[in-house]
Amino acid sequence: MIDYKNYYPTPKHLIIKMLSGCDKDKVDTILEPSAGKGDIADYLKDWFGRRSKYDLDCIEINPTLRATLAGKEYRVVHDDFLTYRTQKRYDLIIMNPPFDCGDKHLLKALELQENGGAIICLLNAETIKNPYTNTRKDLSLRLKELNADIEYIQNAFTDAERSTGVEIALIKVFVPEKEFTCDIFETMQKAMEYDEVEVTEEQQYALVGADFTEFLKAVIHQYHVEINAGIKLIREYKAMKPLILNSLKKPENGGDYRKPIIELTVDGSSRYSDSLINDFVKLVRLKYWQYLFESKSFMGKLTTNLQNDYYNQVNRLKDYEFSIYNILSLKEDMQNNLIKGVEETILKLFDELSHKHHWSDETSANVHYYNGWKTNKSWKINSKVIIPFYMYSSYGNVNTYEACRKMEDMSKVFDYLDCGQTDFQYNITNIVESSVKNGDMRNIELKYFYVAFFKKNTCHIKFKNEKLLEKFNIFGSQRKGWLPPNYGKKAYCEMNSEEKDVVQEFSGNESGYNEIFMNQDYYIVNEALMIGA
Repeated sequence: MIDYKNYYPTPKHLIIKMLSGCDKDKVDTILEPSAGKGDIADYLKDWFGRRSKYDLDCIEINPTLRATLAGKEYRVVHDDFLTYRTQKRYDLIIMNPPFDCGDKHLLKALELQENGGAIICLLNAETIKNPYTNTRKDLSLRLKELNADIEYIQNAFTDAERSTGVEIALIKVFVPEKEFTCDIFETMQKAMEYDEVEVTEEQQYALVGADFTEFLKAVIHQYHVEINAGIKLIREYKAMKPLILNSLKKPENGGDYRKPIIELTVDGSSRYSDSLINDFVKLVRLKYWQYLFESKSFMGKLTTNLQNDYYNQVNRLKDYEFSIYNILSLKEDMQNNLIKGVEETILKLFDELSHKHHWSDETSANVHYYNGWKTNKSWKINSKVIIPFYMYSSYGNVNTYEACRKMEDMSKVFDYLDCGQTDFQYNITNIVESSVKNGDMRNIELKYFYVAFFKKNTCHIKFKNEKLLEKFNIFGSQRKGWLPPNYGKKAYCEMNSEEKDVVQEFSGNESGYNEIFMNQDYYIVNEALMIGA
């Protein structure tokens, strides 16, 4: 038997209006709390069309109408909406509740959606316009807080299956998703709030600067908080596991106490808890080491080849604690390899600026490459060099990526040799790309050189600091074995004739060599000092 007092099936034109502006792609789970004989549910089936994966729950208090819904194969999950309790989340609650208690039904819907979700509801307009009861006042306040959209419609049910002239209110409200806090994480944060990471003065000096030291201390603190919170979660899960098993039967009766309904995994692994902890710790370590390797303060001085070498080795660091000690050990290893990386880069530049670029008669005859190449006794880079770079794509676009990479490595070599004497705030890629974009391709100023690009796919580099260039040439030529082992450390008058011949060719004359000899602290690289720089 149907109680017709509050039974007003929703007409199709009103359902269309209710769903207007609703994005069906963002709706998966739906609740219809006063489903009646299924008019809204029927329309939803057409609304979703061929999409079969949507989840609709229906509630209906009238047993006759519940039977009708069941006959249509709709899922009826409860009878009285006002007593419905669930932890299930719904993307949308769409409802045409009884007109005489619509306020209670809408408040119930707001309660269900307190963690976030949409509500579309039809109410007797008087419920909103005349809030004379505490329930209506409470509803009015909640709708105002949530900035609900309310549209009043007259004669909405005039031509409906059951006609009424009552003015209705179409209410659309979206409850924003609630941000949940993690009790475990907050507890760990508070527990470690005053657990200061200790850094000695010697370690701070090795880390180069107070700012980077403070950055590291904050990151290490966060690392420990995350590790402790994760371990606490794994142990809590282990303690709760017996309460969430997939069977109430004991193993001897066909049940399984070992497999839980909810599984906690680390990177796809759901092994026993001790292994979970170790797997988790390793992955957190790896994440923080990778983050450190993205820091220019930590990796910036390394050449491209050295950076790539360390990036390729980062996976092994998951076996090492993310600590000041291990960070300093890694930094020391980097510094010990820095001289090797710079040396390799210098020698590679020498090779690239000579025979490797002799790809045509034009470049092989270029007088700007090297002095002394024919004699092989000395080999110097002049103040201007020309390097071929394929700057133009097949579409005619300018591509400076290859050139910028090469100049970044050259700059790192000069940073190493310069020992911080040149003050220049710069980012090579940004400066070059900005200049090229503005049409300036002839006189781009960088930290150590001026750059010009030409349509012949060449890059002209003019060095700014002659003394630094001389230091660069000495460093490279010494490693190539083209200079006497005691070059710059032995007075000219003490040299033999062969040594003097090489010095004359390389330094131009005796006075040029004496300038280097008198300032050997600058010109001659002391590897031990450079490693600690």
